[in-house]
Amino acid sequence: MGVPGYGLRLPMPSDILLKLCFVPNLVQEADFKKDKETRNATPGLTVMDGSQQHEAAYRMYLIGPFAITDPSGRTLTPKSQKSQAILAMLALSLRGSRSRVWLRDKLWSDRPEDQASASLRQALLDIRKCLGDARDILVADKNTVSLRMDRVRLDIDEILAGGHAAGDDEAAAEHFLEGVDVRDPEFEEWLTLERQVWQRRYDEGQIQHRIEPKLELSRERRGQTSLVPLTASKRVQDDERTASGETDDASSSPGSITSIGSRQWVVAILPPRIAGQSENGPILASGILNLIEKTLVEGTDIRVTDFSFGGGGWTDVHGGNPGSSDISLATPIGIQLELTLSSQTVLVVVSVLRLADHSLVWKDSCIADRLYLERGEANQLHGLINHLIDEVHGCFLFSGEGGNWERETTMIEAVNSVFRLSRDDLDRAERILHKIAANRPSSSVYAWLAFIRTFRVGQRFNAYDATIVEEAQFYARKALELDVNNSVALALVGHVHSFLFCEYDYAAGLFERAIRLNPAQPLGWDLYSMLHCYAGQPEKAMAMANWVQNLGFYSPHKYYFDTTKCISAALAGDHAAAISAGEEALKMRPDFNSLLRYLAASHAHRDEMDLARKCVERLETVEPNFSIESLQDNRYPLLQTGGGKMLIAGLTKAGVKLR
Repeated sequence: MGVPGYGLRLPMPSDILLKLCFVPNLVQEADFKKDKETRNATPGLTVMDGSQQHEAAYRMYLIGPFAITDPSGRTLTPKSQKSQAILAMLALSLRGSRSRVWLRDKLWSDRPEDQASASLRQALLDIRKCLGDARDILVADKNTVSLRMDRVRLDIDEILAGGHAAGDDEAAAEHFLEGVDVRDPEFEEWLTLERQVWQRRYDEGQIQHRIEPKLELSRERRGQTSLVPLTASKRVQDDERTASGETDDASSSPGSITSIGSRQWVVAILPPRIAGQSENGPILASGILNLIEKTLVEGTDIRVTDFSFGGGGWTDVHGGNPGSSDISLATPIGIQLELTLSSQTVLVVVSVLRLADHSLVWKDSCIADRLYLERGEANQLHGLINHLIDEVHGCFLFSGEGGNWERETTMIEAVNSVFRLSRDDLDRAERILHKIAANRPSSSVYAWLAFIRTFRVGQRFNAYDATIVEEAQFYARKALELDVNNSVALALVGHVHSFLFCEYDYAAGLFERAIRLNPAQPLGWDLYSMLHCYAGQPEKAMAMANWVQNLGFYSPHKYYFDTTKCISAALAGDHAAAISAGEEALKMRPDFNSLLRYLAASHAHRDEMDLARKCVERLETVEPNFSIESLQDNRYPLLQTGGGKMLIAGLTKAGVKLR
């Protein structure tokens, strides 16, 4: 593929492309239909303060025989032991919520998945029947089951808060969920651990430490932020040791995350320069700069200081000496926009300047159709804008102390670590993001934390289990709570819902909102393309992937966009295009296992067996335990589509072992 020219080519407008790629309503899992609850109906599950505890309408007893009663004292307790166990596990769980997968594994671990799912549905119906008018305290969707803990009081909370004497026989661990006898080894192990936790807390008199619910993913105390998953416990302990002055050689080394604070960069938008037939010039400049600013701040923690229409030129405002300006002390670089207008075209020039001496760092241009710009259609500028954003990110990555980018703990570096794909890089990205979240929580931070879970599952670094699901759900929900108009966060959360949860309708709505908010952002288009792959629409996915390759041609993550083209083309049966895009991506990421899978399958379908076997050999080196069965066990969402079956057939033909 050649370098995209920024000339008068007229790419497909984003609104037309959206219509072409519209995803119809897709069949949802039976669990979701039968529960008749929606995601949006789920209330926020938060920690109750003292006044809320007194307002809670229902009481749940965990010490002694399990029971739940309404305000009048009437018992609502289900007779089924497993139904009782579900209510207890929800009450003691993370934010009053558990995934369906987790509940099935604890109560029906010896059953096939379909039977376990049916048993769980029946148990939920039994609970709702027993709760009667209180059935709305139980909320379920396709993936999770939750208890409205703002309306339930737990006896164990009252015991701790009441200061009962340690060692009281009535509150001993042996009486915790007394009589709940579910004969499943997974449940028995869970109950044993919960009894130990209760006994330890009670004996130690941890009155101030509430058991649940709370906005944490572990009931152990965390560091500066409560929004830390189970997998991050060691990192938080390291941060606590650093904060208290307890450091070792590793933690105090120059490359350590804990050795420095996170940095936040600022970019200055300089006044535009407009020449030629300048009628409507300021309006066009304002629209272009707004799109640049939006693309700059979304997805990272970059801040923007806008001097674009502050009156006069940059030199005039600061007395003709750019190097002495106060602004240059606050931000190292500025962005300059220049427009030269003729009757039919506009020459658009963007520059990155170093404000200390006003020297040129980078410059590029394109010619756009003036009529299109005046209509508000900036599609012709999207490639140029993304090139500019990538250059700005590059400036900050390599402008740390001594030019050592490894010392930078910005979100830009976290994102770059995510796309380097190794397990260590993902761990590093999480450390940076948690550090930023502790000081400056934002929609982008939590969206990237949720997105990392898709990489961990897709790269098979982690199994698709309850922990991953709960963490991803929590971070995704938090991202949307903080900002529903951040296009990058919407796209990342959309991918979590499509890849991990297979909620294609909901994810499609997030993607379309993200693209309408910022059509210049390539990540939204790219991840929306992947949704079409999962939904069995690879031809539409290819159309979007082609557009993304244009938008992200200069991106440091170009291989990721090429990978999407490779996947969509392979699933559509265009194996030549898949191989072309895949080989291009391998130049940047030669050990990317996802690429090697599709390249092996595509070469096999083209009867290029030597090349197919070489790809399999490389794949087995990178992923020694890879097999058809392991791919299926990891619940890769597209395997049941026609393209997915084609992938399996190609891998089998290429010689990938079945198990």
